[in-house]
Amino acid sequence: MGSRVPQAIMLAMWLYGTATLAQANTSEAPTADAERTIAHWTASNTTCRSHTAPALAAVAACEQRDSFSKLLAQMSYCYGPRDKLGQATWRPCDAAAVAQNSALARTTARFQRIGGVFALSATINATSNAYLIVDSGATNVQIPQEVAEKMKRDGTLADSDLLGERHFVMADGRRLQQRVIRLRTLQIGDRIMENVLATVGAPKSRALLGQSFLRRLNWWKIDNVNNTIELEFAGSF
Repeated sequence: MGSRVPQAIMLAMWLYGTATLAQANTSEAPTADAERTIAHWTASNTTCRSHTAPALAAVAACEQRDSFSKLLAQMSYCYGPRDKLGQATWRPCDAAAVAQNSALARTTARFQRIGGVFALSATINATSNAYLIVDSGATNVQIPQEVAEKMKRDGTLADSDLLGERHFVMADGRRLQQRVIRLRTLQIGDRIMENVLATVGAPKSRALLGQSFLRRLNWWKIDNVNNTIELEFAGSF
């Protein structure tokens, strides 16, 4: 496990750099080469959805794919079949089609207020249920140790999903060491995000919905009247 620590840290730094670069490139979207961006998206999507890709490669590819999806959406490109029997592809589309794709990429979920924070029901790796507290200040999704151990017993968290350990410095100066893992799927409402980076917290710790999930969305917003959260994923595919 110890020999994999640098790899996990390098991955987190690389993913942050990729997301930052993609955001910076959105200003160049009107003059970007759409075909080249689609080629990058296709390559990333293939690795993201591969059942044989290493966990690190799959997480990185999914992050890249979602960044390319945002760029293509800004370039007024939509993803889907041209007709009912056609294969789904990226193609130029008008404002109405962009709005339709955007609506298809959204989901709405009810939340519970727990001690002044919002907790959402989530399904992890298709079988494990947990309430995740929305925490935009958390770097990653976090699950308690007992949830991770149950997933291992159930066979939904494999050795190939373990990505080593990372050291964190808390606001009060305390140092914390946590295991880093890959969640194969994380479902909120009726939408699923693949290959999400997560950490394993202490026993009975809070489960957090952090930036490794939130930054991959187009946007999210809280409805305090209806106690719901609306999330728009990067693409309706």
